[in-house]
Amino acid sequence: MCRMSLRLIMCLLCWLPVSVLAQCIIEKPVRQAITTPVSLSLGILEIQLQCNLNTPQALSFPLDIVSHPRVYTPPDVSIVPLSSARAAYLLPSGDYTFTLTLDVVRPRQLPLRIEPVARFQQHNSLHLLTISGFAGLCIALSLYVGILGRSLRNEGFYAYSAYILSAGFFFVLQEGVLKVLFPLATWLHSIGLKLIFAGLTVYTAQRFISRLLEFKLLLRSWEHAIIRYAGIVVLALGGIAAIVPSPLNQFASLLMGSLTIVVMLALVVATVYAMVRKIHCAGLVLIALLLLLAAMAFRVYFPHVSEFLHRYALIVSVTIEAFLLAIAASEKVKRLQIDKITAYMNAASDTLCPVLNRRGWEEAANRLLKQHRKDGGFLVMLFIDMNDFKQINDKYGHNVGDNALIILAKILNAQCRPQDIVGRLGGDEFVIMSHCHSRNIGERMIERIKTRLASLELRIDDINLPVSASIGAQIFDLPHTDLSILLHQTDMLMYEQKQQKLMV
Repeated sequence: MCRMSLRLIMCLLCWLPVSVLAQCIIEKPVRQAITTPVSLSLGILEIQLQCNLNTPQALSFPLDIVSHPRVYTPPDVSIVPLSSARAAYLLPSGDYTFTLTLDVVRPRQLPLRIEPVARFQQHNSLHLLTISGFAGLCIALSLYVGILGRSLRNEGFYAYSAYILSAGFFFVLQEGVLKVLFPLATWLHSIGLKLIFAGLTVYTAQRFISRLLEFKLLLRSWEHAIIRYAGIVVLALGGIAAIVPSPLNQFASLLMGSLTIVVMLALVVATVYAMVRKIHCAGLVLIALLLLLAAMAFRVYFPHVSEFLHRYALIVSVTIEAFLLAIAASEKVKRLQIDKITAYMNAASDTLCPVLNRRGWEEAANRLLKQHRKDGGFLVMLFIDMNDFKQINDKYGHNVGDNALIILAKILNAQCRPQDIVGRLGGDEFVIMSHCHSRNIGERMIERIKTRLASLELRIDDINLPVSASIGAQIFDLPHTDLSILLHQTDMLMYEQKQQKLMV
């Protein structure tokens, strides 16, 4: 019975984690287990640890609220730093006591972690890979949206690029990636530099969202000014906290954090109002902001609920937010393009007939001339004028005359290809330009339209209306730059045909 009990105890000991057999206890400032976070107060803090380790272990802690860690050991104990995104040290096996001295920059709680060296290296490598991937994603998204902004000449998209780059660099600093790459460049690891990029991130995010949802037009001037200048103040406080001495920098940092929450809440309220006003993409922006607020709460106010959420929730939320805002930006681009096309069509379309007006047709024709100079081929131009149109108006009224023009425009559209351009210059004058790959295609097109318009009988308001049209047409293969000359030549050909019909 005793042997069985002994074997059971030995088996349990074999399954116990190493951290149970190899322990470190915090002796000062308050005696407590190392798994309990240490409460910090501003200034220099000494943490005394008593360790009894049977194997070497890795001690690590984050550097987001402390700086300049220093280790003091007995002469016979050697504790060496490890290459890590966090402050990390290799603790040797044995029974000893050492002191860890820190400069506390934020009065929060500091979690200390002791784990086997192999597990620490695994966690460290995974962390560096995660943050590096996040930074690469930020660069890719900022370039993508920046290119969109350049194509549209819209500064709002530049604000997105600046926001994502600032956020990416902030987290690279915050999570200690540069500490591994440049361990001797201490200025890269300073709290002040992190605060500068934190302020820049808040400011550029506010600028982008304000432009994306058009807060300047949507909100009252004083409401928009509050959001805008609050972002500027956050940016200024980040710079102030980076350069002024203690304790002013600590006060500026705390004020900056509180004002950041105010800016975020103001953006949420304004975005909700944008949703009520049915502003495009406001829903995506609201989801992104709420995710970011939840992550900030876990980071600042609930750091011990979950170590994973404390460390990565803000990064995950910014990643999701970056995607959502990129989608919102692309949707904005799509909407702008649709509005641009709609505005162009409204300006270029004839008010009566389903064809281009004179201005729209001339713009399209000049583009076709440019294409012809580049690609070659043949250009076909037709000038069409209804015969005796004035008599139709005088005899049947302008309503019948307008309907006759509408039907004629539909017939011309039906006789042309989608890439051909049909326009109404005014009154009963229509013009067509087409780019063809061979002269035969152009000739067949001219013949088709002439045959169709040689003799028509339109049914309008129970009136059988016989109509015809005079057509001037030409095909040319040499490149031209002056549309007015070609238009005049084709008009003369049409006029000659009309005169011949009058003589007959």
